[in-house]
Amino acid sequence: MNDNVANLYQPVFASQVGPAPVVVRVVVTTNNDYVAGGMPQAQQKGETYVLLSALPRELQDRVKTAVQAIIAGQ
Repeated sequence: MNDNVANLYQPVFASQVGPAPVVVRVVVTTNNDYVAGGMPQAQQKGETYVLLSALPRELQDRVKTAVQAIIAGQ
């Protein structure tokens, strides 16, 4: 059993004191709406999250603008 589980749609709290990591690597389970060859299988893939405040200010602004554009397009 893996005790290192988090709901990515809720705040994630650190269990250690110290600076936040610049990069967080997570494994997400994608929605698998089809069955091929019998039993449906949970498909997992790795995703990388970057600490926005660790980036240079100009890059932070560009990333925020890009994210806002993606959200507005949904």
